[in-house]
Amino acid sequence: MIKSLSSLLAHQTFVSVALTDTGAVRTLRFRTAYVVAVVAFALSGWLALALAGDVGRAKLAVAITGDVQAKKYLAIIDDLERQRDAEREQVKLIAQELGALQLRLDRFDALGSKLEKDGTLVSEADSLEGKGGPLAESPLGESISIEDVKAQVGLLTRKADYAELALETGLAMSIRKALGPSNDGLPFYFPVMSTTARATSSYGWRTDPVRGGRAFHSGGDIADKVGTPVVAAGEGTVIFSGWRFGYGNLIEVKHTQGFTTRYAHLSKRIAAEGDRVYPGDLIALLGNTGRSTGPHLHFEVRRDGQPLNPYPFVKDTRLDVMELAAKGRGKELLAAWKNGGKVAAR
Repeated sequence: MIKSLSSLLAHQTFVSVALTDTGAVRTLRFRTAYVVAVVAFALSGWLALALAGDVGRAKLAVAITGDVQAKKYLAIIDDLERQRDAEREQVKLIAQELGALQLRLDRFDALGSKLEKDGTLVSEADSLEGKGGPLAESPLGESISIEDVKAQVGLLTRKADYAELALETGLAMSIRKALGPSNDGLPFYFPVMSTTARATSSYGWRTDPVRGGRAFHSGGDIADKVGTPVVAAGEGTVIFSGWRFGYGNLIEVKHTQGFTTRYAHLSKRIAAEGDRVYPGDLIALLGNTGRSTGPHLHFEVRRDGQPLNPYPFVKDTRLDVMELAAKGRGKELLAAWKNGGKVAAR
């Protein structure tokens, strides 16, 4: 076969050309090997252009023509390609860091689950169980996209919120335990005298119910119908009874050891500034004033001005308050107030 191919390439090709003006005939002679080489060169050039793509063909054209403007554009394209490659590497590094962070946050889930099981941590967040895993490159070799990173950031944000809530709850429990069993002057009494009160939004980070987006919620929301009795969570002195931006109708009570409690969105303020109140005293009626999307009590516990998760302070009395409400205690409080209870001029 090799001999046959060598023989073919050694042959000569004759081409006769007749000149129309003179009628003369001229014969051109080519070696077959030359013809094959020219055809192969042309095909290889065409194939190279096809594989090079638009940018490659543009670079070849610039190399041939020396177009200065085109050179500038090609330089810009090269810079953008390098920037793209660098950003891809950064996304990979960020993904690796997010994976490591997720593993660290997973360790807080056990604490949160324990507190929820004990009834101490109240969270309306979506369950995180069974979701997640390190963000890694696809087994098919596909690059991690910015959408993948955004999704991972969203998941980790929720896990971080949950971890922070668990830690804040643990902190409140520790403070309450350190103060001992005495309730003298400390907030401990569940603040809504009702059998139907329910928690609708917990302390901590959440999606803002009015404008959307992440926002920190400095208290706990307890929903019920307008006019439901709101009672003092502990012994203390009313230091504010009025309207405050965002809170609507608000009562703030000062307790011992730097503690204060706030009762917001009230439909009616009953306790006045300077009043001395005791656990279970009627101080207000639940409402929907201020920055609120529905009837509820926004309840805060603060120490030295810093908010704490309020639920660990009052959770142990919730069932007792509900039992009293079922026996008519709430109605008794309302009747006593309507029949001559002290009401400051509003």
